[in-house]
Amino acid sequence: MLRRMFATRAMHSQRQVGERAAQVIDRVIFDMGVERLVQGSFGLDRHCRPHFSSAPAARGRDVVTVALAQLAECTALSGVAKRDPDPAVLRMYKAAVVDGLLREFRARSPRFRALPVVQAAQRIAERSAPDSK
Repeated sequence: MLRRMFATRAMHSQRQVGERAAQVIDRVIFDMGVERLVQGSFGLDRHCRPHFSSAPAARGRDVVTVALAQLAECTALSGVAKRDPDPAVLRMYKAAVVDGLLREFRARSPRFRALPVVQAAQRIAERSAPDSK
């Protein structure tokens, strides 16, 4: 019972994985900086939870690992961060990194591809919302 109570939950949609990856990227940039982010790697475990490691890609508990230095979006983010950009510009490049990361997860993980793009409850709410015309 305690294990279930304190365990991190599995992700139920690709959108949740993307949102969590964006949160982790923001935190890593705040704590360690962009250069440390680019040198690290992201992993996706068997419950489709994203994990950051500041070390180069190592398989370990993760089913899929992506070295961030290999993503073109990270190279662009690193270049922009060196020029001391506007926060709005930096957010745009961080969003591109998340998109690139999700692209790699889709390419490498059948479990991730099996996740719905949005949650079923959100789809129901979108269908039942009145049109704004």
